[in-house]
Amino acid sequence: MQWKTLSKTLSAGTTKAEIRSIIIPDELGNLKRHRVSTCWDPVKPKFSKSPAIGRLIKDKEGKIGVMVTGKNGANIKIGGMNSCVPYILVAINSISKKPRNLLLKEISIELHSEGNLIFGKEE
Repeated sequence: MQWKTLSKTLSAGTTKAEIRSIIIPDELGNLKRHRVSTCWDPVKPKFSKSPAIGRLIKDKEGKIGVMVTGKNGANIKIGGMNSCVPYILVAINSISKKPRNLLLKEISIELHSEGNLIFGKEE
């Protein structure tokens, strides 16, 4: 897998997948599924028909997760939030099975869990 450097501590994979929902923990730590889409107007955040884009992200310790961004560098709107955000970093098990398989197809990783979240480590 080829990694593209984003910053001193983060590298992103080159493969992209469409993401329509993510599972993130709430205030109590319970996992809850939220709809996610590209937000074209950050002043008036609303859902669009354009899905968000996910790609693998690796930190300096080698921990692999998924970075969810909007199409063409736009922001994303997450269900339950009243505003748009530029990106969100989530665990591998936070996305659906089809985009997860597409992202993990080219890479050999070892999965490990931290609580109820699953992250990867490159072999």
